[in-house]
Amino acid sequence: MKNLFFIFYFISLPLIASEQFEVLERAEQNYSTFTKLVQLEDLESNNSFDGKYFKIVLKKSNDAIKFSNNELKYKAATVYYHLSKARNFWINNLKSEYVKNLKKITVRLEITNQFDELGHFANDNKLPQFNNAVSVPPGETPEWVPEDKQDKWSYEVWFRPSKNIHYSEIPRDEPNPLTSILQTLETPYIYFERGLLIQNILQHIFFPNYVVTPLWMSMIRFAGTYTLAKAVVKSSKKLDPLFMSRWYYLDTAMVPEVIHHEFAHIALSDRLELSHSTAVNEGFADYFAAIMTNKSQMYHEVSGHSNSAPKDTESKQRYNHWLEANYQATSDFVLSFLWDIRDELGPESADRLILNARLNLSTEFSTINNDLLRALLESCKKNCSDPRSERLMLYEIFSKRGF
Repeated sequence: MKNLFFIFYFISLPLIASEQFEVLERAEQNYSTFTKLVQLEDLESNNSFDGKYFKIVLKKSNDAIKFSNNELKYKAATVYYHLSKARNFWINNLKSEYVKNLKKITVRLEITNQFDELGHFANDNKLPQFNNAVSVPPGETPEWVPEDKQDKWSYEVWFRPSKNIHYSEIPRDEPNPLTSILQTLETPYIYFERGLLIQNILQHIFFPNYVVTPLWMSMIRFAGTYTLAKAVVKSSKKLDPLFMSRWYYLDTAMVPEVIHHEFAHIALSDRLELSHSTAVNEGFADYFAAIMTNKSQMYHEVSGHSNSAPKDTESKQRYNHWLEANYQATSDFVLSFLWDIRDELGPESADRLILNARLNLSTEFSTINNDLLRALLESCKKNCSDPRSERLMLYEIFSKRGF
């Protein structure tokens, strides 16, 4: 009997190891994507996407997606491939013992449920989710939950299905380029006209004999200028369709950088818990997803799967306190700010510095302006080759970014 077992085992090994899968990959030279054949690592099944470190399932199921599922095979293989790629990067390049010891992660495709800390899955009718992905912390249902609904889970990654959304329904954190330019000109122009009005008022009070322009004329001019400036800026917002697609859609499971980003959340979860989406948490996950490809932009569109706008590691946006708001958590400010440090200190030094900076951060309350800067400076004391000079370099970067 034992001999038969070993015969079956050695026969099954080639079946698991030899099958190749089509996956979507981003080109190294540019941002285009292509399909390639790969052999998936560490599969433990010869008929489903169930591996040593990842299991790909459909929605709320606990069964791995079968290789025979032609509808989901390409997507499941792509997710498995890029998660394995991210895991290897964290272990081999970033030397993460935490990642090396992680238990198997369940990955859910096409799931629309919200995450419920007490019950795992929120009710199917509670605000179904589309066009995003989320990393889920381990948990279990409380003892008072009925036995038939008891559940326990480890780390999971949930990829939502794609859904076409009209551009008018999308909340925009930033204006279109034309509006942005007009807003930049609007403030100094209004301030200039207001200064002329104040000057005219003071002339009427203290030097009435030298007044040339009647006060009523200055007031009408200021009111007209203010109204016109506001009207032009508001009208420019109606030109959004010229700067974005009519429909927005994002199949997160088919965008390599999104997959790397979600794994980065789990890799950082030894300190940055998965319970809060803040600018610091999202920026760190963006950074460690971006260094895998070392490209200046990430999340570029994927034909047929995503038309989302990319994030730019070379953005030079200056800090303002609105960037601390949760609705700005997905902006590229923290990503580009950390990338400035990488450009200045070099990849190896910066990656070590930034990775260890997480040890000085609080998941829920860390701000960019205070906590992130402090964490970087503290990390530099222990991880910079020349702490004194490199801390001065950090201060210079802080200054350039408006801190």
